[in-house]
Amino acid sequence: MSNTINYRIRPLYQEESFLLRDFLYEAIFIPKGMETPPREIINTPELRIYLSWDSE
Repeated sequence: MSNTINYRIRPLYQEESFLLRDFLYEAIFIPKGMETPPREIINTPELRIYLSWDSE
C-alpha cells in the first residue's frame, strides 16, 4: 500500500471565486464556547484584504 498522495494545483476558475469567501469564513478560529460570528465579518477591513481580488 502506497502512502503517496497525488494532487494537481490549477488556476482558480472565475466561476469558483465565490468559494474563497466561504473558505475565509470557515477559516476563522472560534474558541469553544464562543458565539459564531455573522458571515459579514469577512467584510471587515482586517479580513477584506484577503479578498482584494474581489474588488478589482
